[in-house]
Amino acid sequence: MEKQWGLRKNNNYMDSSIQLTIFSFISIIVLAVVYFFLITEKVNKVIVAILGASVLIIAQVFRSIESSSQENAFNFVSRNLDVLGFVIGMMILVGIIKESGVFEALAIWLVKVVRGNPSGLLIVFGYLTLSMTTFLSNIPTVLILTPVLLVLVKELKLPYLPYLFIMVAMANIGGAMTPLSDPTTYYQAKTVGLSFVEVISNSGVIVIILSVVVCAYVLLLFKKQLANISVSSRDVALFQPQKAIKNRRILYLGLPILITAISLMILKEYIYTITGITLDNATITLSAAFISMLIFHEEPQIVFKTLIDWEIVFFFIGLFIIVGGLEFTKVIDILAHSLIELTKGNGVYLLFLITIATALLSIFIDNVPLNITLVGAIQTLAKSGIYVYPLWWALNLGTSIGGLGSPIAAACNVIVFSQAQRENMKVDFKKYLIYALPLVIINSLITFIILAIRYQYG
Repeated sequence: MEKQWGLRKNNNYMDSSIQLTIFSFISIIVLAVVYFFLITEKVNKVIVAILGASVLIIAQVFRSIESSSQENAFNFVSRNLDVLGFVIGMMILVGIIKESGVFEALAIWLVKVVRGNPSGLLIVFGYLTLSMTTFLSNIPTVLILTPVLLVLVKELKLPYLPYLFIMVAMANIGGAMTPLSDPTTYYQAKTVGLSFVEVISNSGVIVIILSVVVCAYVLLLFKKQLANISVSSRDVALFQPQKAIKNRRILYLGLPILITAISLMILKEYIYTITGITLDNATITLSAAFISMLIFHEEPQIVFKTLIDWEIVFFFIGLFIIVGGLEFTKVIDILAHSLIELTKGNGVYLLFLITIATALLSIFIDNVPLNITLVGAIQTLAKSGIYVYPLWWALNLGTSIGGLGSPIAAACNVIVFSQAQRENMKVDFKKYLIYALPLVIINSLITFIILAIRYQYG
């Protein structure tokens, strides 16, 4: 049956009487300044985000009759503690399990499976990245796999750009696969109330289709480079997966802890239905992380210093407050109203705009603040009577697709290319952009078509 993708009648929630105040303009200016520095990278993004949040609090943007500016501002952080806990817990847990060498062994085993064939290695490494991203998140995945890939590239004398490109592409689109794949996907699922099954059966299915497109595109784009490479069977024989295992105790005890934690996060809705026990991802991952620290005698001060990326944690804290300022001062309500005016409330037009625009914007704008901002806007659209369910997948996929568009579009990209540059494998920004932009456009159009067909006629 065809879905009704328009404004519902007799619903006056969204009206033009909402006015911008001086605090609204302050919130917009702060966001614009933060975006400027995020795009130009003139100042560290964490410093920018925290200072932006501080300006909003000092300017009394969040002040109300009942509460102080600071109290209201940090309400936006406290309501997202589950997101922060999940990120920190996964960083610790994956960081400890990484010490076993199991991920490196898996990568080396795949080299032997394809017998060093450059095209085969490209595909299997791409899908290894996608598989790990699905359950471990893309940032831990690239932190684990990038050093392994760089070693393989040097030892087998492979062209580095095709392999870096496919790893970045798969890590980004894989971020939309499940609520565990990327902090923004988890934030969106938690905020909106989307289950694990919903995410994987909607955006996850489309990611699988896009992954095939990515592989075909990369193989075609780098066809000549890959064809000119011949890997010696002797070189491949030198790689021994078992030699990559560094700590069998962590392998035998730590890997089951990781699998158990992931299983609990996947099954938490089912567990609640059967037992009435509510579980959240932060509690699950932090518990698993600290159990691992206890079992393997990891010192907290060392773990906190080496395994937790505090830059990402504080970046999220700053963003929650900055975007909270937009919500508190009704800027997001006005943004949603503008989307309705622009598209005349037509759901298909909205779907196209969210999918394509977010993909293109995410090439140059960090997809984290963009995603979080638009989550609020779409929630406001829902209150106005718009059928927004397809828009969640358009937003999730659009920002993930755009994340592969440039070396600075996502945190995992920065990690990959920074490590590569330290090994004298420099990637030119403009050259990469020329390669990636067509793929972003192709994937975003495919996503729009699938979503439009599924929800217009499904």
